[in-house]
Amino acid sequence: MKTQTAVITGPQKVEIQEIELPPLGPRQVLIKVKSCAICTWEQRFYKGCSPEEYPFRGGHEVSGEVVELGSNVIDVAAVGDPVALAIMTRCGVCDHCRRGMDNFCELDEGGHPPYQLWGPGGLSEFVILEDYQVYKAKLGSNFDHLALAEPVACVIRSVSRPELEFGDHVLVQGTGIMGLLHVLLLKQLGVQVMVSEPDAVRRGKALALGADLAADPMSPTFERTVLDFNGGRKFRAIFFTAGGIPAIQQALSFLSKGGWLCLYGSVHPKGMLEIDPNDIHYNEWVVTGTFSHTKNSFRQAVSMLSQGMINIAPFISERVPFSSVGYAFERAISPDTYRVIVTF
Repeated sequence: MKTQTAVITGPQKVEIQEIELPPLGPRQVLIKVKSCAICTWEQRFYKGCSPEEYPFRGGHEVSGEVVELGSNVIDVAAVGDPVALAIMTRCGVCDHCRRGMDNFCELDEGGHPPYQLWGPGGLSEFVILEDYQVYKAKLGSNFDHLALAEPVACVIRSVSRPELEFGDHVLVQGTGIMGLLHVLLLKQLGVQVMVSEPDAVRRGKALALGADLAADPMSPTFERTVLDFNGGRKFRAIFFTAGGIPAIQQALSFLSKGGWLCLYGSVHPKGMLEIDPNDIHYNEWVVTGTFSHTKNSFRQAVSMLSQGMINIAPFISERVPFSSVGYAFERAISPDTYRVIVTF
């Protein structure tokens, strides 16, 4: 069986190619892709700022419909069911997987032959996945919304890291889609959320989605705003999603005793922090990161999305047919979009 797939062949070069799919294995599922979001990872390849090799098949925020099941598939879904796809591989047997840290699966760390076609491949008409990568949703679920199960699953892990209690005050740095997803999920945990964002339009978006306060971190009154927000106290947790080294450095000055600094976002370009280890010691700070999703957080995300427990619609900036995938990438890298959805 053949399928059309989008291939990034070089910086700002994407084309639709036809490839042959392998025969369906006994524990595999054939999926007709319905929606695929273009994440910042794929955007970095398209812009030419990723260190990886071309040609690259992008697409890992994907939803679709089950077409065919292998002979020994575990009971994950039936033909015709809507599903969200956790495309990143998990072996289930390495030490990380057995510890419940399958986001660090050693199989997923494997390399690829240089200059050969590689990548998750969700920007395709059809995909074949292992049964454990397929998550059934409720009938009638919105495919565009299900495609964002992967970023929601990643943020679920992030907001679950700190030991938060009802009424705590937290800060979210940055209001891209990941920062705004933090706002939505943190509000469901019963905490007060302040957002740090230089752009006034994006601060307004955060307030519209439920943030209790939004302020410009470059303002000379920012420190006063922080202290007024929680009666003179600093933050129980700070979630870094954007802003680079300066934002992380600023976060350290607003972290309460026993506070958590959660580095959700990566930093480009890389840099070094200045931190006194005595501050960590005497304040009992927890500085931690969050990378990718686990099977459990993906399960939670699909459950929330298919039951309408989180409104993902504000993050879908545009829907573009697969035949215009080049235009979709151009729109995705524009600063006025959150997620562009490629439809099939």
